[in-house]
Amino acid sequence: MPNAIATTIRNTAQFANQAGRKVVSHPAEALLLCRMAWWVSVLSVASRCFSLPRALSIVAGPETPAAGSHDAEAQERLARLLDQLLSIDLFLFRPICWKRAAVLHRYLSRNGIRTRIVFGVRNDSEGKVAGHAWLEADGEPILEKTPPDYVVTYRFPSSERFDPQLATVTLE
Repeated sequence: MPNAIATTIRNTAQFANQAGRKVVSHPAEALLLCRMAWWVSVLSVASRCFSLPRALSIVAGPETPAAGSHDAEAQERLARLLDQLLSIDLFLFRPICWKRAAVLHRYLSRNGIRTRIVFGVRNDSEGKVAGHAWLEADGEPILEKTPPDYVVTYRFPSSERFDPQLATVTLE
């Protein structure tokens, strides 16, 4: 337990130091990080109070018209900032893929990039079921280090009806 407390204190101090530097050196990014932190918090609370589709729709907000531009630099910048926020690994801010996908979905949408959040499962090397969430634009995964190799179980937004058979992964 003392190690956990020391780690939390160290992470908090590092975060405060980085946040202070960010406010001075890049105030616009600091403001964007604060807004992202708000939506991570809203998502964390909403996912405990509502179904996942409802929580995702709260964070996604109203659909905005797609601008047709897929500015890779803007996508990378937003992903980098959100990854920075989630990497502080404190309280609600943990590097969890579905939180990343949901908040990125919101910000990419606001930048005219239409995406879908995709949830999938697979068997890992030890026979356990592993899950992952990622974003797709035009049917292709984006902002992933490696292409996701999962059985898709749910997409958001979606008009598809959920089929429990899709969530079944056969253990081999």
